[in-house]
Amino acid sequence: MTRQDVLLIHGTWCNGANWGDFAAGLKDRGYRVHTPTLRHHGHPHDIDIWGNAQKVAKLGLLDYVADLAALVDTMQTPPIIVGHSIGALIAQLLAARVRCAGVVLLGPAPAWGMFAMYPSMTRLWVRYLPQWLTRKPMYPVSWNAWTTLICNAQPQEIQESYYRTLCAESGTAYREMALWFLDSKQRARVDFAAVDAPVLTIAGSEDKCTAPRIARVTAEKYEGRGTYVELRGSDHMMTVGQYLPATLAAMDEWLAAHGLTPKVAAGQTGSRQ
Repeated sequence: MTRQDVLLIHGTWCNGANWGDFAAGLKDRGYRVHTPTLRHHGHPHDIDIWGNAQKVAKLGLLDYVADLAALVDTMQTPPIIVGHSIGALIAQLLAARVRCAGVVLLGPAPAWGMFAMYPSMTRLWVRYLPQWLTRKPMYPVSWNAWTTLICNAQPQEIQESYYRTLCAESGTAYREMALWFLDSKQRARVDFAAVDAPVLTIAGSEDKCTAPRIARVTAEKYEGRGTYVELRGSDHMMTVGQYLPATLAAMDEWLAAHGLTPKVAAGQTGSRQ
């Protein structure tokens, strides 16, 4: 019996291995899980951190989408696409272009045209404006910003271990997303109507990196296909640590409601033509 494919798309500064226990939980449930590392990303110990930074700086959102679309073409089933943070924006851009069975967005970054100037987000991201304007590498944020504005509800052990895995991110991709009004090609624009699979959007009530309001508005864009869940107490890092079980539980309920649990979903043809 064919197992349902799940594609996990990591967020800013991260790599595929960061899915860790999250991916393991889905594998235990019977899914075939894919955890690719976006182009020129990776654990600092495994890559040329400075050389990769110069390469990643020039990549745009649709470069990532193209790479992932090629991966989807190799899968046995139209996947459930799961994205975290900017990975959730990439997930939506991808889902509008490929066949998929469902979409799960965890703390999604804003799509084209969405308001994002919330106080905590401005405190976190305004420091990178020069890198966005000049399409330079975005090196990982300071430790203080990481522990107060991104991984702010996690124990110190997780804050430290995760922080050690971070690499440089693309100033070009962030320019397309954050400064969308400067992008005449509208690369961060999501064709919400083209995503005809069900969509689950999960936010953390204490997320200072991407405000819960963005996740709520994103779910509303999908009208009757969108479901919004807010995890009380969770920060942006709902994929690890103490809020991981709640994230997986919310997904379990949604997956069951849409017939996407492994025994039900096996052999389905997906939603995109």
